Amino acid sequence: MHTLLRVLTLGCAASLLGACATTQERLPEARYTLTEHQVLPLARHLTITYEGADDSRCPDNARCIWPGRLAYRFTMRIGSVAQAFYLVPGKPGYMSPALRGSRIELDHMTPLPPRGMAGAAPGSYPVTFNMYAQ
Repeated sequence: MHTLLRVLTLGCAASLLGACATTQERLPEARYTLTEHQVLPLARHLTITYEGADDSRCPDNARCIWPGRLAYRFTMRIGSVAQAFYLVPGKPGYMSPALRGSRIELDHMTPLPPRGMAGAAPGSYPVTFNMYAQ
C-alpha cells in the first residue's frame, strides 16, 4: 500500500512539474540590433547586455601573421546571476537553459565593420543577432 501511495505521489508531482514547464513563456523569435552597452530585456528577470566588440583583425595598413578575429561580447543576467558569452562571425551561436530552448546567432546579413588603420582608436560596433526557438 505504501509503495502504491509513493508511486501515485511521485506521478502527481511529476505532472505538476511538467505543467509548470509548459506554462513558462517561450522567448519570441526575433531579430535584434544593439549598440554597445545597450540592455535588451527578454523576459521577467532575464536581460542581455551587449558589452562591445573585441577586434584583433589585421589593420588595413599592416602586415600580419594571422588574420585575427572579431568577437562580440555579451552578458546575460538572470536575476542577480551574470553569465558572459561571445558571438563570433562564422562560429556556432549561443544556447543556455535560461533562453528557454532558444539560441542566439549573429545575423549573417550584417557586414563586418572595417578594421581601420593601425594606431586608430577602435570604433563602435553595433551588432545584429537573431533569436531562434528550438
